[in-house]
Amino acid sequence: MRLQNKVAIITGAAQGIGRSIAFAFAYEGAELLVTDVQEDKIIALSEELKISGARVVPFTADVTRKSDVESMVRECIAEFGKIDILVNNAGGSGNVGIKDIEDVTEQVWLDQIALNLNGAFLCSQAVVPYMKPNNAGRIVNISSYTSEGSFGPLGTSGARLPYAAAKAGILGMTKQLAKDLGPDGIYVNAVMPGLIVTELGARVRDRYDMLDDNTKKRIDEVIPLGRAGSPEEVAKAVLFLASEDASYVTGAILEVTGGS
Repeated sequence: MRLQNKVAIITGAAQGIGRSIAFAFAYEGAELLVTDVQEDKIIALSEELKISGARVVPFTADVTRKSDVESMVRECIAEFGKIDILVNNAGGSGNVGIKDIEDVTEQVWLDQIALNLNGAFLCSQAVVPYMKPNNAGRIVNISSYTSEGSFGPLGTSGARLPYAAAKAGILGMTKQLAKDLGPDGIYVNAVMPGLIVTELGARVRDRYDMLDDNTKKRIDEVIPLGRAGSPEEVAKAVLFLASEDASYVTGAILEVTGGS
């Protein structure tokens, strides 16, 4: 098992990519603190993971609040005594459907930066003091292909301009932290998912399913592999970066985009 005796915090774990990461880590032997703002879903997830034999602690937290993040880290230390891995997955573009800069209010901008960039910063800042004494640790940030700009039927979902800016910020933060923390034995990498179609009820899935067949075909045709990806495929990339398989990889941006 690649993560045997490792303790991992996974943010935004209640559904989609975060949920798949949690199951992938549990299968590889990790002990988990899973967190999300959706208390009912994070508790349900922890019960599912426990059935599989994993040791799991659910924790409800808003990663944009420093006090919540600090409480989350204290809970992890109290339960497990250490933190080996942090996956900064919490984020999202929201449901406001804004694509024009004229329509982006200052509050929408600030909210998107807070959720998609500040949250990863706060969580990383909180765990590093527990990683440094062990001269070991892994931080995996989740960015997005929209960090390079997006267009088309699915590119307009949510507040795409501030979301793209925040996810681009994740890339810069990842590369700088990798250089800053490398001497302390802490690896920092990012995964950049492309079009990922998650479970029923998720916004991207709903928008994708509502498209006519010709539009779906046009979207799939711009992806060299000819299809959307799955959360499980993203989770495999995160697992690689969180494990010793990536023993000489830091500051990397691993694209999971089907070549698009």
